[in-house]
Amino acid sequence: MASVSFGTFSKRRNSTKQPVSLSDQRTVTLKESCSQDRPVFICSGNNFNYNYCMWDSKYYFIDEIISLKNNLIEIHCVMDPLATYKTEILASTQFVSYSSQSGGSWLPDTRIPVLKSTVTGRSTASLASLFNRTGFYVLTATGKDGCRSFACDSSHLTQLLDHVSSWQDDIVEKISDGTYYTSVPYDFSTTEDALESLGKMLIQSGTIGNAYAQAPSCIRSCIWVPFFASPFADGGAQIYLGNFDCQLSPQPFKLKAEPVTGSVSVNIPWQHSDWRRMYDDVYLYLPLAGMIRLSGDSLTNVSSLTIEYSATASDGVVAYTVKAGGNIIGTFGGQCSANYPIGINQQASAGEIMQSIVAGGEKMVNAAINSSISPVSMAAATAGVALEGFAAIYDTANVANSTHVSTIGGVGGGAGSGLDLDIQCYVVSHDVAVSPADMAATMGIPTMKPMTLSTLTGFCQCANAHVEAPATAGELDAIDYYLNSGFFIE
Repeated sequence: MASVSFGTFSKRRNSTKQPVSLSDQRTVTLKESCSQDRPVFICSGNNFNYNYCMWDSKYYFIDEIISLKNNLIEIHCVMDPLATYKTEILASTQFVSYSSQSGGSWLPDTRIPVLKSTVTGRSTASLASLFNRTGFYVLTATGKDGCRSFACDSSHLTQLLDHVSSWQDDIVEKISDGTYYTSVPYDFSTTEDALESLGKMLIQSGTIGNAYAQAPSCIRSCIWVPFFASPFADGGAQIYLGNFDCQLSPQPFKLKAEPVTGSVSVNIPWQHSDWRRMYDDVYLYLPLAGMIRLSGDSLTNVSSLTIEYSATASDGVVAYTVKAGGNIIGTFGGQCSANYPIGINQQASAGEIMQSIVAGGEKMVNAAINSSISPVSMAAATAGVALEGFAAIYDTANVANSTHVSTIGGVGGGAGSGLDLDIQCYVVSHDVAVSPADMAATMGIPTMKPMTLSTLTGFCQCANAHVEAPATAGELDAIDYYLNSGFFIE
């Protein structure tokens, strides 16, 4: 005979839950040739509605109830090893793969499938302190102090072209009426005064040398760049084309030789704050460099990117260094200059004109000398000698003040400056089929570390678990199977 407690109890098959009490205690007979793991009890009573029992301090599920003759029934049972050996199970330390205890928000749950649908996020960072669509012109010219680059606007270029083109007309007119650089006309009453006045005009007007003739060839390049001029400005200065003073007003700015540098930060518009970032695609748009794909799984712990830039106006080149958490993840570059054609419809130089005047004067004097031997012709002969001497002096000074200039440089194209000039960061997010937190109740969340099972509740799944318990081999195998396939600690 055996004493068995019966009752109705709701629990999962793979749970350690134990009943508080089983109120119907009966004396039963064990059926012959039955196992302790799967005992069969015989008792009286056809109205038997229980599903759980305890015998000899062990818990059993009632598996089947068979009615016999004369109000007898057979109760087939199967051991509940998780409830029976709950104390030994919870006291053990096992490697827990999944449970209610998270191993960290960056530990991925690879059991959840990834959806093909996407969600896109975007954030921007302005480079307004550097880029400006109005831009300015970079005029590189060889002047009396060497080759320099200047920041000009369209009015400067208009003035420059106008001054060079109209220089001949202005100077010839002023030389003709003898008022160049003076409000009082020069004195031409005598030969000596005329030569003295003519010499002053030549020197003051810049006709000595090839300043005017060489002016156009001193323009080495002109490009347009989409930058603000102020960061590149290095004080105002007048532009000289060789020795020709362009007389621009207001004066343009000289350009700094060194690059303009700075940095901006742009947020990464993550759609998740956990391991799901590993499935996100991160794209970074850098003005003039284009769209760049970054490795999302290497940026999961970073919330923003730092972009350091370096730009030079002389060639319109901009370079970027992209940093994540202080680490360089890439360097990129772009070119934003656009060629600006500039030309001068140049007339004959005033120096050449003055040579013609002098040559013409010589012919006129020679004609006067040959026409007569009068005292007047004698005076004219003296003037002719003086004019010949002055012509020789002019030729010598002209050669001495002539220069041969050369510059080596390069320019690029700038179609990209018409595109967006803000830094933009895109995240294309691939979500998973279910929120990881929703897995905790049914399949647990990734734990992936050894833990004492008594510290856990709810679903738990171990890897290579083996429990020490005063149980038979079959019972131990059943316990290990449940722990490794997943069970509930209740």
